[in-house]
Amino acid sequence: MSYRVAAIDVHKKMLAVVVTDIAGEGEYEFERRKFGTTPGELHLLAQWLDRQEVEEVVMESTAQYWKPVWAALEGEFTPLLAQARSNEAPHGRKSD
Repeated sequence: MSYRVAAIDVHKKMLAVVVTDIAGEGEYEFERRKFGTTPGELHLLAQWLDRQEVEEVVMESTAQYWKPVWAALEGEFTPLLAQARSNEAPHGRKSD
């Protein structure tokens, strides 16, 4: 049974996207593409993910650039947001 997921590294002007089937046997095969962050490019991203039969999308972003990507994918996919450990607040500082 196939279960395809996408990982997106979100930048200000570019999205690096990798898709793989995590339920497959043997070595994983990865499909990589880059997209822009304009509304038109986000629409193309959603269409491509749909053609790839992706079910879940995990995004990593160190700033608020993930919000439009989330809005473009929410409803059709299951988006998840991951924050890099290096992006945590320094000790002794505010943590909200």
